[in-house]
Amino acid sequence: MVDQPQPLRTSSNAEGSCLSRVRALMADGSASMIKIGRFVLSVSREARSLSIGSLARACGASPATVYRFCRNLGYEGYKQFQLDLAAAIAQGDGAILADFAAGQRPRAIIRQVFEYNRQSLAETERMLDYRVLTQVAKVIQRSQRVLFLGVGGSASASGHAADRLMSLGLTAVAIVDPYQQIFATENVGRRDVVFGISHTGQSRHVIEAIRAARRRGAHTVALTNYPQSPLAEASAFQLITAFREHRVNAAVSSSIVAQLCVLDSLYFILGSWGGSKTRKLANEAEERAKRMLRNGAVKKKSIVL
Repeated sequence: MVDQPQPLRTSSNAEGSCLSRVRALMADGSASMIKIGRFVLSVSREARSLSIGSLARACGASPATVYRFCRNLGYEGYKQFQLDLAAAIAQGDGAILADFAAGQRPRAIIRQVFEYNRQSLAETERMLDYRVLTQVAKVIQRSQRVLFLGVGGSASASGHAADRLMSLGLTAVAIVDPYQQIFATENVGRRDVVFGISHTGQSRHVIEAIRAARRRGAHTVALTNYPQSPLAEASAFQLITAFREHRVNAAVSSSIVAQLCVLDSLYFILGSWGGSKTRKLANEAEERAKRMLRNGAVKKKSIVL
């Protein structure tokens, strides 16, 4: 297996992402990590001023375990964790999308859904490490082809990403069938990028395909909500979203919004590096799409007549 660089999980533009990181860690962490995380989330204002020893005693843990908790969140140490926790509290914790409530007014539901998505996108922006995204863009720019793997709700994000990169003149394909994912990653190499997309990071077929691709020397990228998930651990690069929804079906459908924002950011970065040739290709693709839509409308009208 080709030794690939391990990007930092922290980011200089991730200020205030502490509570999002804690929620993500609690989904896949050990019992001790979950215990500390639950305490931090329940009394975050008090926790920000505690020493590492005081926090450890309050959680029934050792200072070494608290230090490991901070490292698992992506911080260099306890002090950095404290500072980011204070920043998260100052920015205000976001809304939680409530369960279905009988008699709730449609207007209130709409407001709640939009507010939840706005806050989750803001948290994703803080969580996203722009240095890792830039590294991924550089690897894709030098690649021979890019494979986007996703199943279920993430399949649509995979197709969107492949379409975007193809419009820039890059060779990209979305593979959403689990068996095709196995076959496709049997023939990848050093100049290929294999991009696994899964909100939970638990999609078994995608994880297996990413592991196989990495063994064969391909560059591997995970786009997931959980930095400690098997998919994230299996990949050389991790791009993390920040949707806190605890119900899988609701979270997967909502997280597509964040996934598309991350993928579109990647698309525009690559487009900005491509120069006049890339802009020409993108414009030509846009014009062809417009012509196809116009022709489709004319044909439909003629059939009606």
